[in-house]
Amino acid sequence: MKKVLVTVILGLSFLNNLMAEDTIKVMQYNLLYYGKQTDWCTTSNNNIDNKNGYLQTIIEHVKPDIFSVNELDGDGSYPVSDDAQYLLDNALNVNGVGYYRKTESPSTFLANIIFYNANKVILKSSHDISFNISGNDKVYNAYKFYYNSDALETTNDTAFFYCVVAHLKAGDGSTERTQRAYETSLIMDYFESIGEKGNYLVMGDFNVYSPTEECFQNFINPDNSWYTFNDPSNQIGEWHENYNYRYSHTQSTHSSGGCPAGGGMDDRFDFILASDYIINGTDHFEYISNSYKAVGQDGSKYNSSLNTTSNSVVPNAVAQALYNMSDHLPVYLEMKVDQNLGEPLAVEKNLFNEVQVTFNNPVNDYLNLNISSYKRDQTNIDIISVTGRAEIKEQVNLKIGINRKTIPITSLESGVYIIKLYNTNRLIYTGKFIKN
Repeated sequence: MKKVLVTVILGLSFLNNLMAEDTIKVMQYNLLYYGKQTDWCTTSNNNIDNKNGYLQTIIEHVKPDIFSVNELDGDGSYPVSDDAQYLLDNALNVNGVGYYRKTESPSTFLANIIFYNANKVILKSSHDISFNISGNDKVYNAYKFYYNSDALETTNDTAFFYCVVAHLKAGDGSTERTQRAYETSLIMDYFESIGEKGNYLVMGDFNVYSPTEECFQNFINPDNSWYTFNDPSNQIGEWHENYNYRYSHTQSTHSSGGCPAGGGMDDRFDFILASDYIINGTDHFEYISNSYKAVGQDGSKYNSSLNTTSNSVVPNAVAQALYNMSDHLPVYLEMKVDQNLGEPLAVEKNLFNEVQVTFNNPVNDYLNLNISSYKRDQTNIDIISVTGRAEIKEQVNLKIGINRKTIPITSLESGVYIIKLYNTNRLIYTGKFIKN
């Protein structure tokens, strides 16, 4: 009887954990002059209504909750005055779907915006990263979202994440590379202006040919390690015209040009990069391993047009829609979100401005500490019960930057505990957590 009871309890616990998690699907896509007429992209070879049909097929297959785009007409040019609304009404909120919303973007030649599933996330605020370069006005777009938790109305507790959408300067010359570096430096300035680590995504068409380019290094090796971005697919390498990176290539879906660029699938231009917080699951959002992909890229057509007749990763109808829609492939990832938000993570300033500490809270079996330090030092960690008893004592040799420390706490009973960090017998941090 006891065994049956234990099995039922474990089963209910497992079910509660499943119900406590949700998934946020993120897709980034260069729409190839959606609604914008040029000498080479016209109403004949890039018709907006045809594109809505292709996009509808892609969206129904992927079902993204965050859908960021580049190259959407942003100044109301012929034939549609509000292209974002037109896309929303004719490609997203169709066939019984009505939950997509759009963000806003200032008037610009080509806009970067996000469409989002309002059942899952809510837009908290937006910020324009505007600049002028070589006499041309450009704007990148930053958005702060929060998770639409089932208990939001009663708990007023949620989790936030930020998305910055950008379309970097195209071209492989020194001038273009220099401009891309400048543009990403402005994006990093924005993240630093937030003033703390967090759930950050930066996405878009980066037009980058090598990870050694300064523009890309600004993301993955920034001066301030708090704002380090990661490639979730772990495919950083010399991807340009490299067969070994064929599953990461996003451009071009076409061998020959016209409106789409030609050249076949041999470039990795499109990215979603994620902060340490998202990669490690520090603050309620966590990248789901192996979910990152270039949608429709089956690796079978290196340096050729996208495989639309025997595609092994998407139905052929979706592959054909991808081919017709754009010369880029969309990129995609998934994040797990913890609905049992509980007490917000302990992101607290230290007492002497030497460290910043974050950790999972509530805690089950392991306390995962992220300690950002401004200097090298030996630090003592005490976990103390509310009665004042030191239950666990640990030590860590801090290096400059982010230090990770995992402490098993299976020996602790359920309840509230205090965590303290000491530096040469001086208290430098204090916080608390709940042991489940």
